[in-house]
Amino acid sequence: MTPEQLHTQLAARIAELPGGTTVAAAREAAFAAFARQGFPTRKQEAWHYTDLKRISDAELDLFPTAPDAADPAALLRAAGVDSDAAALVFVDGFLVANFAAEVLGDGVDISSLGESLETLGPLVAAETLRGQPLAALNVAFARHGVRIGVPAGTEVEAPIHLLFVSQSARPQACQPQIAIDVGANARADVAIHYAGGPSCSGWVNALTRIALDTGAHLKLTRIQDYGPAQTHTELTDAQLAADAALNIMMIDVGGALVRNDLHVRLSEPGANCELAGLLLCAEGQHVDNHVVVDHLAAHTTSEQRFRSIIGAHGRGVFSGKVSVHKGTRAISADQASNNLLLAATAEINTKPELEIYADDVKCSHGATVGELDDSHLFYLRSRGMAEAAARGLLTLAFAKALFTESPWPGIDDRIVEKFGLALPEDIGWSPST
Repeated sequence: MTPEQLHTQLAARIAELPGGTTVAAAREAAFAAFARQGFPTRKQEAWHYTDLKRISDAELDLFPTAPDAADPAALLRAAGVDSDAAALVFVDGFLVANFAAEVLGDGVDISSLGESLETLGPLVAAETLRGQPLAALNVAFARHGVRIGVPAGTEVEAPIHLLFVSQSARPQACQPQIAIDVGANARADVAIHYAGGPSCSGWVNALTRIALDTGAHLKLTRIQDYGPAQTHTELTDAQLAADAALNIMMIDVGGALVRNDLHVRLSEPGANCELAGLLLCAEGQHVDNHVVVDHLAAHTTSEQRFRSIIGAHGRGVFSGKVSVHKGTRAISADQASNNLLLAATAEINTKPELEIYADDVKCSHGATVGELDDSHLFYLRSRGMAEAAARGLLTLAFAKALFTESPWPGIDDRIVEKFGLALPEDIGWSPST
């Protein structure tokens, strides 16, 4: 897909996309930004370990067709979400069910992307797209998605679930767009699930924009559990005002090629973010987490904790950068990348990085790469535990060091199943110690 071919699709069908003339102009501007940069290549440092030829060489339809009949309740159950949860279900990009309004009631604004574009205009600023050509492509073609608006002082007790399911076997690209705006001193909990069947080989190019007002709190859990042939790229861009707090947990299980970009700007004093991720890679998978945190104001704090479990012929990438800008002070930033290799052919490329232009800071970073400890395996096996169960228990313990509570009911089974491990009977979730 050359930029010319993509623009031909956009020009021919832009009238089908939501939004008025202002939004159409923003789409054209976003596509122009993409065309100037093109698809990222490995010649760029931020993409050194990830090759996008799987996308750039493919012939994909960027205007997916509406799905056949779907059972939203069954899709929710398959994703581990209660059917009576505050949830929106999308299939191949199309919204097929909205259970959120009846569960949450008044007070929280949940609008489709089309409704939001019509009433608010473009939801993503041009600054967000700088250096992000795939996000620019999303803005140009975005047709479906959701905006969640939480008014000031509101506390949303029920988690809001967004489920995006890929079902079509056609070579198509979905461009979902999510906007989350949390007002002053408000609190919200949002879970985003990406899932797909084994026959799906399309591309999902997602964009999530987060804005937290003064004193706002957001907990975001993002789970990706595609089939083995899916391609996924995603930018999560967050801006935090004074005393705002953002907690993000990212879990990647499936997909053939996955690239997650996470950019957090701590714009005003007191802003805080805690970012964590669990990356699982088996044969034929490539998953890349690229994280940037900008400390733009004094008295801001950040913590990054990412763990990878890589099986035979799997490949993972972690690039995490903390940038402390000039004029700031009393900054605290911690960054850790811990990686477990389960086979000699497993590969991880990890690069934690600090960029500091201020003096009054407390920053640390580090990375570890290793295998299961033979002495731990021996201890468990000497007490009668089978080798597969011992390996499963230790692997699960490595993953659970990230969590104080299970972020996903199916995480234990998925880890064990993915790497051909086992567990002793009657083991349940318990907080890490």
